[in-house]
Amino acid sequence: MPKILIVDDESRVRELLRKALVTEGYEVASVPSAEESLELIFQESFDLFLLDIRLAGEDESGIALLKKVRAYQKKVPIVIYSAVITPEIEKEAREHGANEVLSKDIDVLQLVAQIGKIIKAQRRLTVDHLAQREKVVLIVDDEEGVRRVLREFFRRKGYTVLEAAGGQEALDLVRSQEVSAVLLDMKMPQMDGLQTLKRLLEIKPHLGVVMVTGVQGDDKVREAIALGAYSYVLKPFDFMYLELVVMSKLFIAESV
Repeated sequence: MPKILIVDDESRVRELLRKALVTEGYEVASVPSAEESLELIFQESFDLFLLDIRLAGEDESGIALLKKVRAYQKKVPIVIYSAVITPEIEKEAREHGANEVLSKDIDVLQLVAQIGKIIKAQRRLTVDHLAQREKVVLIVDDEEGVRRVLREFFRRKGYTVLEAAGGQEALDLVRSQEVSAVLLDMKMPQMDGLQTLKRLLEIKPHLGVVMVTGVQGDDKVREAIALGAYSYVLKPFDFMYLELVVMSKLFIAESV
């Protein structure tokens, strides 16, 4: 049974989240402060941390807690869930190891669903290496250096990697080969990310496309999600988060 630690200074929120997660079969511990959370982390093992970014009465910010948790737990997914998310806070949180950053404006059931995807993906990363080797990732970026970094990362993880320097080349590859997931840069000459996304989904409507952007809060990324992109990642890359996003999409595709 996956075990989750909730850190939030509002007792009402902790109880709401606890009930929702327990209903879905998770074991849950919850605390109101950074100090108590760190004590628990040293004593017990968790499969995911759910942290508020601001805790009442704390001298240190939630980012400081995030950094401490990540320093001790290198691989356990961390989800930030807060009412004070801004593009700047999201960027800082991701830079310091958050795997997902969500606003308390979203429905609790959506939050629980996202947690489920992350935990399932994390388990695939650690126990299902053979399945990974059967997966094909297409990297679409006009910068050879970016393609090289991503190519080496995914090959080391056991993926088959295809590359395209532009939209038309990506379309040709998806037509001719089985592709499991696509990492698609938003800004490319001739055919940009949005145009390429639309045409990719015309060819293969259920293709898992993850948009890549260097701009926090990019309006075009929101448009891409509305069009059918699965998710997005920021440059510079958080590689653990990047692989979690790709694996969570592959897991969903296999479960359908």
